[in-house]
Amino acid sequence: MTSSLPSPAPDAFICPLLKTGRNGCSARFDHALYQLELSHADGSLKKVDLGFSGSRVLERLLLAPGEVVSREELMSYAWANRVVGQGSLSQQIYTLRQLLFDGRNQIIQTLPRRGYLFNPQYLQYLQDDEPTPLALVPPAPATEPAVTTRPPVTERPAPEPGPASHPIPAIQSNRSRTGLWLTGIVLVLLTGLGLLGMQLATLSQEPFFTHQRQVGGVEVLYVEGSQRLLDSLISETEAVVKKLSTLVDKPAQLIVNLSPGFYEIHCLRGEDANWLKIHKDQIRSVTGEFLQGCLQ
Repeated sequence: MTSSLPSPAPDAFICPLLKTGRNGCSARFDHALYQLELSHADGSLKKVDLGFSGSRVLERLLLAPGEVVSREELMSYAWANRVVGQGSLSQQIYTLRQLLFDGRNQIIQTLPRRGYLFNPQYLQYLQDDEPTPLALVPPAPATEPAVTTRPPVTERPAPEPGPASHPIPAIQSNRSRTGLWLTGIVLVLLTGLGLLGMQLATLSQEPFFTHQRQVGGVEVLYVEGSQRLLDSLISETEAVVKKLSTLVDKPAQLIVNLSPGFYEIHCLRGEDANWLKIHKDQIRSVTGEFLQGCLQ
C-alpha cells in the first residue's frame, strides 16, 4: 500500500543498523549528523556524508520499512518548501543504493508508478534498540528541619540623629561603574567587528581556479580551490563529461566542482537547470540513464 499518511513524528523510532549488499559490510545511519558509517569485515570504518536531502530520503524510508512511500511523499519530506525535479530524487536513490552496495535493487526497491520501499530484511535490530522504561527513583524520606540556637541579641541605644548627608558620592560611584561597563562592552564589540572584517577580507581574497573547455556540444566550466585539485577534478570527471556530451540534444553548459565526498555537476540549458551529485567511489561506474536526469 502506498503511504498517504502525514509525515511521521520526528521522534519515531529509526533502526540505525543496516545490512548491505556486500558480505561482511554493515552500515550505521546517523540521521542527526546526516552520515552513513560503513563497517567492513577487516575492521575498517568509513564515514560518508549523505547531505541533508539524501539523509532525509533514507530517514523517511526507514520510518516505514516494508511500506511503499510515494515519490511525492519522499520529495515533500526531503525538500520541504523547495521546488526540485524528479531527477533530484532519482539521484539520491541511486547514491544510497551505491553506498549500500545494492546493485540488484533489493535493499531499496522500486515499485513502478507507486514509489520506493526499504526491505526490512536488511535491518539489524539489537536488544538495546527496544525502549526501556525509566526507573522510578523513590522520594527521599522526610527529615525534621535542624533546630539552630541563636545567641541572644543585645540591644544597643540608637545613635543620635546627625545632619542629613547627600548620597552623591554613592551615585557618582555607581555611574562610574556603569560607564566603565559600557566602555568595556563597546570595546568588545569593536574588537569582534574588526576580527569579522579581517575574516571577510581574507575570504574575499581567496583565489578560485577555473578551466573552461568545449566537449562536443557541451561547454564545461571546472571550478576548484587550487590548481592541483582542479587538475584532479578534470581528470576524474573526464569520462562522465564525455558521456554527458553524447546525451545532449541541444547546446548546454556544465559546471563541475567537488564537494566533500561527492562530485557535483550542474546542467544548464537555456532557462532549464538541474544538477547531479555523484559519490567519489562511483564516478567511474555511472550509467547513462542516471546522467540523463541532469538533462531533464
